[in-house]
Amino acid sequence: MQIKKIKDVEYQQYLDSIEYAGFLQSVEASKKMESNGWKIEYLQFVENNTVVASGMIGMIPLMKIFKYCYVPRGFIMDYHDLAFVERVTTTFKDYLKKEGVIYAELDPAIPLQQRNQDGDVVEDGFNNFDVVDNLKACGCIQLPLKYGYDMTRQCRFVSVLDIKDKTKDEVFNGFISKTRHNIRNALKNSVKIRELSRDELSILKELVDMSGEKQNYETLGLEYYEQEYDYFKENAKVYMSYLDVNEYSLNIQQNIEKEKETIARANETLKENPYSKNSQNRLKIAQKNLESLMVRQEEANELSSKCSGELPLAAAMFLFYKGEVYYLSSGSDERYKRFKGPYALQWFIIQKAVEEGNHSYNFYGISGKFKPGEEGYGVFDFKRGFNAVVEEYIGNFILPCKPFIFKIYNRLKHVC
Repeated sequence: MQIKKIKDVEYQQYLDSIEYAGFLQSVEASKKMESNGWKIEYLQFVENNTVVASGMIGMIPLMKIFKYCYVPRGFIMDYHDLAFVERVTTTFKDYLKKEGVIYAELDPAIPLQQRNQDGDVVEDGFNNFDVVDNLKACGCIQLPLKYGYDMTRQCRFVSVLDIKDKTKDEVFNGFISKTRHNIRNALKNSVKIRELSRDELSILKELVDMSGEKQNYETLGLEYYEQEYDYFKENAKVYMSYLDVNEYSLNIQQNIEKEKETIARANETLKENPYSKNSQNRLKIAQKNLESLMVRQEEANELSSKCSGELPLAAAMFLFYKGEVYYLSSGSDERYKRFKGPYALQWFIIQKAVEEGNHSYNFYGISGKFKPGEEGYGVFDFKRGFNAVVEEYIGNFILPCKPFIFKIYNRLKHVC
């Protein structure tokens, strides 16, 4: 087996020729890594004049004279054939030794075992334990399988909604009743969606910062969103859900007029028939509705004084890549959560994903903790409401390339 270095154009042609690759394995992702100081190489593993594995790797200096290598989401290859995995691993290891790499890390996007919407392991479901065994047999060290969020590594648990060959109605009907109710209420209450331009990415950052402050997690700077937007180009989209305050106010006023008319008609009827139970009930309900609407009108007037027609509710960045839509960074304004902006935003993008013929809608990272009160449960529960299934990846693996030096380095830095 031989390794062949190729250019980004040739690697892109390879990606275009295969059915599946994740966005982290893309040329766009490599260009972003390169801008952050990584040396990027595109590799093909060749046997008998046939490309049998391929991928993008990044290398970065380690201890001044050595290097660390990262293979985002692993190589695109068959991990089930032990003999084949051994040949790839040995060839790759020899190649990295010559490059001065102490160790490599890879995190293949391969499910460990089948889980359902609730995060439970499916009895008699599929698993890829053999892939883990094969990597270990080839000298890779599996890092401990951790739960929770780790900002230093890619997420190990994700939530994915299958939309392949489904209609919008079929997808919508798969949501739990609470999610459907929240979507309908949001749309009824003048919540709308629009795309944000690059110059408006500060809106996304502000909403993400609000969520971070509320949920006590560290957020990223504006340059992160600008980089994603710039490097992924037309594949990166940012959308915002907002309350159309003017329309909202108008709808309230129209409903106030309707309730006043109902009250007037009920009073007229009661003049002629004071004991009419139906009229008494209509009057009571209309008066209660009117009181509620007057409160909402006052609220709408206050909102009008705070914004110029658009009240941002939630925003998120999405990546559209090879048939899969990824829901990435997002945030919302908790002060206005009653308008259900995140629900309207999700439904808008899911519909777009269906319209464009994508096979999956990836809600992306969750903590892997599925009990109320545990870290990240609220995020998981929100995504579960859209009928998303939990996927658990096999985790991160370390491939020592210079064992003696790695042993010393590991003793100092506790890599594994």
